[in-house]
Amino acid sequence: MNTENTIDAVRLALNMQDIRARVAGMNVANANKPDATALRVDFAKVEAALREVARSGNEVEISHLLTAAGQELAGIEPATEGAAIRLDGEIGDIAAAGVEYQALTEALNRQFGLMRIAIAGRI
Repeated sequence: MNTENTIDAVRLALNMQDIRARVAGMNVANANKPDATALRVDFAKVEAALREVARSGNEVEISHLLTAAGQELAGIEPATEGAAIRLDGEIGDIAAAGVEYQALTEALNRQFGLMRIAIAGRI
């Protein structure tokens, strides 16, 4: 996968983690409201597209998959799950999203570091 597609895939994954944390935050904020129900987001189509990107070797196909996944992610809206809000689960979701976000940013920083080395001509 070329560098541009790699960066786009990581950007999509970062956006997913951001949405996941925001939805969990909304659930925490609404936890004390009577009859509040949990909001959830289904990332199945976006995750499937990212898995296919990882398997594919065709740059054109990867580009199309990333574009479609980006459009799918932009259209995602939280939906009411119907279950009661469990604060411990929501805090866990926020923490997990934060850890995954940090891991993705570290991988992206390594990618940019390699690009800086290549530009400087040290490779």
